[in-house]
Amino acid sequence: MTRNLDLVTASNWSLSYSTSVAATVIGQVNGNNVYAKITPIKPPIIIDSSIIAIAINTTIPTGKQWVYGGNFLRYANSEFGNMFIGEKKPLFIGFNLGIFDDFFGDYQIQLSVPRWFTSANIAVYQYEGNTQTVSEQELAAIKAVVIPGS
Repeated sequence: MTRNLDLVTASNWSLSYSTSVAATVIGQVNGNNVYAKITPIKPPIIIDSSIIAIAINTTIPTGKQWVYGGNFLRYANSEFGNMFIGEKKPLFIGFNLGIFDDFFGDYQIQLSVPRWFTSANIAVYQYEGNTQTVSEQELAAIKAVVIPGS
């Protein structure tokens, strides 16, 4: 069903998590630092929105042009441990939008950045604007006329 989402209005988004992570220097080769891969990042938040935005940025070396920013997956806790929901989704440097089915309920995410990142700045936003389908909006409008005060 079609949804009318207002994704450009800042007040429809709330910042849920923000962090900066730096890779650990594990040695040097020919005077250049060698870095350990940044481990997967699991924000300590429960997400209840089916629409999220993930911003990811890093320091890009001079002369390089990077677009790929890693991947993320969703998971929920169950009696049997973490239950992964869906497949890994790619992340690109900048803002990434994720729109998911509602029937999974609350979930968490895990972010993995490429091995060549020496730092990562990450922000996770939840959409809090109207998510009703067009049919639900029309039904609510009819109901308001037929049953005043509802």
